[in-house]
Amino acid sequence: MCRRLAAALCAAGVLAGGALAAATPLSPRPGTSSLHPVFTWSLPANERSQGLFVANSPDVGPDGRFPDENVVASTGFANDDRQWSPGPLYAGHYWWLVWSSDRTTSQSYYSAPADFTVPVSMTLFQVKTVRSTFLHLLALRVRWTANTHALTVRARVLKGKRVVWQSTQPQVNKVGFSYSTSFGWYKPRSIKQGTRLRLEVILRAQGVHTTRTLAFRAP
Repeated sequence: MCRRLAAALCAAGVLAGGALAAATPLSPRPGTSSLHPVFTWSLPANERSQGLFVANSPDVGPDGRFPDENVVASTGFANDDRQWSPGPLYAGHYWWLVWSSDRTTSQSYYSAPADFTVPVSMTLFQVKTVRSTFLHLLALRVRWTANTHALTVRARVLKGKRVVWQSTQPQVNKVGFSYSTSFGWYKPRSIKQGTRLRLEVILRAQGVHTTRTLAFRAP
């Protein structure tokens, strides 16, 4: 009985030592929301940083690493870094861990995953319009950027509070780039040329939206 207990305690000591011999994530703190996370961590004196992984799931394999298919960003370190920031990330929930190694034995360790979120972010730049009285046309180009996989761009013309025209275009987005969406509105005969109108452009994704409004006269 004593031998079994001693063996169990010894095994527990080994596991605890393994758990302690790993990086300690410092920031972002668990549950933090950040558009541009900057990862910082500390290490035991006898270890060096080898890499950092960001994944879309907290699941890890027997070795403590994220499965490759879940990794969305990663880096290796040649200079024993203690800070790193990834490129743009899509809005969502993520986990990160640090890979380190023993300076003497080269044994690898992985920290426990720590979570953070990236909130939805969208920017709607100035809307460019061209008004043609000959064609009775208002052409517009909407330039935007976002950190979601998909979104919708809606343009609508209002006379007072009444919507006289609207058009919605679904868009596929790659994070870190800006795009433009074009619309064209032809004035119907029921609206006199020169009538004061209002143009609204709405960018919408995952329950979040941003709007730009400008006044114009019917072409």
